[in-house]
Amino acid sequence: MAYNWWLTPAVYSGLSVILLEARLSHAARKGKKLIYRGSAALKLLFGGVSAMLTVLLCRKWGEPDWPSWGCLALVGFVVCFLLGWPKTIVTDEDGIECHWWWRRKVSIPWKEVEYAETASMEAIEVAGTHARITFEGYNADRERFCKELTKRSGVKKIVIPGAFTGLHLQ
Repeated sequence: MAYNWWLTPAVYSGLSVILLEARLSHAARKGKKLIYRGSAALKLLFGGVSAMLTVLLCRKWGEPDWPSWGCLALVGFVVCFLLGWPKTIVTDEDGIECHWWWRRKVSIPWKEVEYAETASMEAIEVAGTHARITFEGYNADRERFCKELTKRSGVKKIVIPGAFTGLHLQ
């Protein structure tokens, strides 16, 4: 099998476009709520791959030359893509809420936010007294989320894990 040298840069370029689109898009406003959705490119990618795998599964199901484990693997991939669908983060004067289509919502009131730290791929992890919410790098308007977080909660700085913070040597 020949090595496709262009495949790795193409994948990294595609992921960079998804993160760039999320960085350039703005949070939606609905009354006093700010809604930070996943980027449209990521939703298109997840939806397109799920639809493509579903069509392939429907065509191959029951064919005698196609193994049954192949169908189960395709079903597993479709389920993984649907479970990985981007979540929606909502902020308002009460706190932060995280919505998934397949799971109950998680909320943290502003007064219960203990700290926030950066994570990989430009994500921000917000830790509350009883819950954690991760603002992923592909959610829209990261800068606005950071401003809302520092303005409304007791967190004044989003820390970098492992960074030297606040201690003074004598």
